[in-house]
Amino acid sequence: MSNEDLNRKMEFIIEWQAKFAADMEMMREVHAADSRLVKDGLIGVVDIVGSLARAQERTEGTVNSLAADIKLLTEAQSRTDERLNNLISVVERHISGNGGSHSHP
Repeated sequence: MSNEDLNRKMEFIIEWQAKFAADMEMMREVHAADSRLVKDGLIGVVDIVGSLARAQERTEGTVNSLAADIKLLTEAQSRTDERLNNLISVVERHISGNGGSHSHP
């Protein structure tokens, strides 16, 4: 192999090595940019999950409060039903003439 051939091969290797180094640097920059995007995206997802968790806690509090209110309403409805049934009984006895003393003309 002549010196000229050897020089061409060395230049070729040096050019490829330089291109490889430039490509590696470009890949590092792309990787760094992608890493920032992933980090920013992850932070966004964590924020969203935190917001959802807080909303879920508020919803659970509201549901628990509504359940307690429904229980109170159910109890009140039972008392109202009982009082209404008592009133109906009094009215029925009164209408049927068994409600106590009546003055007959």
